[in-house]
Amino acid sequence: MQRIAVIGGGAAGSAVVAHCLRDAARGDRHAPRNTLTWIVGDQAPGRGIAYRTVDEQHLLNVRAANMSLFADHATDFLDYASARGIAAADGQFLPRAIYGDYVEATLARLLRDAHGRLALNAHSTEAVALHPLPGGGFDIRMRDGGSIRADGVVLALGALPPAILPGVSAAAASSGAYAGDPWAWPEPARPPAHVLVIGTGLTAVDAILSAAARWPQARLTAVSRRGRLPALHADGPLSPYSGQDELLARLGGSTHLADWLRAVRLATSTPDTDWRAVLDSVRAALPRCWQALDPIQRARFLRHLRPHWEVVRHRMPARTAARLQALHDAGRLRILAARIRAVEGGDAGLRIALRLRGSAQPLAMNADFAIQATGLDSDVRTTAHTLVRQLVQERLVQPDALGLGLAAGADGRLLDADGRPRPGFYAIGALLRGTLWECTAMPEIRGLARSIAADLRAAPAPAPRLVAV
Repeated sequence: MQRIAVIGGGAAGSAVVAHCLRDAARGDRHAPRNTLTWIVGDQAPGRGIAYRTVDEQHLLNVRAANMSLFADHATDFLDYASARGIAAADGQFLPRAIYGDYVEATLARLLRDAHGRLALNAHSTEAVALHPLPGGGFDIRMRDGGSIRADGVVLALGALPPAILPGVSAAAASSGAYAGDPWAWPEPARPPAHVLVIGTGLTAVDAILSAAARWPQARLTAVSRRGRLPALHADGPLSPYSGQDELLARLGGSTHLADWLRAVRLATSTPDTDWRAVLDSVRAALPRCWQALDPIQRARFLRHLRPHWEVVRHRMPARTAARLQALHDAGRLRILAARIRAVEGGDAGLRIALRLRGSAQPLAMNADFAIQATGLDSDVRTTAHTLVRQLVQERLVQPDALGLGLAAGADGRLLDADGRPRPGFYAIGALLRGTLWECTAMPEIRGLARSIAADLRAAPAPAPRLVAV
C-alpha cells in the first residue's frame, strides 16, 4: 500500500488528485488500496486562489476547449458546462467560478468511480513542516497539531504569499488602505475616491475590474514600469502555424536568446501570419528550450525580455479588454508607465512617490486605497510561507538560483541542497518555474500531474517494518 500526500488545494493539487483517482478507478480492484491525504488549507478543495472568486468579470485566460483536467478527454470541461445549461463554444473564455465548480464536481465523480480503491482524506489545514524519515518516506506536521506519514509527497502550493514591495512603509502596509494580497483586501474605513493598482498584468486586470465594480465612483490608476496591459487573445481559435516544425528546429539548434529572437521575428514577419499562432506553436517546446539555456542566458532573459514576454504570452480575452476600455473612455482608468519609489501614510490616505518612465523628474500622487497586484511571487529564498521556509532552512530542497521557485528535474522531482533528487518528493505548478518556465496553466499542469501520479503509483511499496514484541 502506498501513502501519498498532496499539499495544496488549488488547480495543480486538484489535477494530481484527479489523476490518482482516475488511475485507481481503472486499476485492479483486488490490488492493495492506496491512501491519499490532501492538505488543502482553508479553502474548498479544488478552488485555490484562482477559482474561489465569485466575480463574473474574472474570466479564464485559456479557452474552454483547453481547460479539461485530462489531456486525453479534451471536452470534459465543455461537457460539464453543457450539462449545466451553460452555452460554451470551444474558443470561449468562461468565468473562473464555473471552472472551480467543474473541478469540485469532477473530483466528486472520480471519488465515486474509484469505489474505495483509493482512500482519500482531505484536511482543511496547512502543512507547516516536513521531515524525511530514516527508513524512507516523510513525516508531515500540520498547523492544527496533527501529523501524517507519507511515502510520496507532492508540493502543489501555487503562488507564494506576496511580499510587500520595497518602498512601502510599515505604517502604510499595516493600514487599512493597502492591500498587499490582491485577492484579500482589508475593508477601508470609507469608499475610496482614488484607487491605485500596482501592476498592469493579468492579476492587476482582475483587481481593476473588481475595484471598479465595488466602488462605482472611484477613479483608478494602474502603474507598472512599462505601463503595458496584457495583449489580446484572438477572437476565435487560431489555425496552427504552418511553419511550426521549421521554427522549432531553429530554436532547438541554438541556446542563445539573440538567435531565438531572430527566428521568432522571421516567423512573424509575413503579413498573413498571426503572431499569436507563432507563439502558441512553440508552447509545448518551451520547457525544453528553457532547460537548454545556461544560467547567464536565463538571467539575461529575465532582465531584458521577461516583461515583453509576459505581455504577449499571458493574454486577456477581448471581453475583458472591452471593459477596461470602457473604464478608460469614462475617465475612470488611467495607465502609467512609472516606477513606485515610496508609499507612505495610513488609513487616512496614502502618499505615493513615483518616477515616470523616461523622466528624471519625480511625481507625487495621493490615493485612498492601494492594491499590490504584481503577479506571482516564487522566490523561496525570502518567502514567509512556513513550510517552504522550513524546507529551505533545513536544506531539504534547493532554491532556484534566479529566485524562480525550487530546483527540480523535468519530471517535477525536487532536488536537495546538494543537487540530488529526493525519492518520492515532487513539486508541480509555480514552484517549478525555474525548471520548466511554462508550468502554471492547465495544459502544462495536467501533463505533469499525469506523470507524477503514474510515478507515485509505480513506486515500490515500502517494506514492512519489524516491530519487537
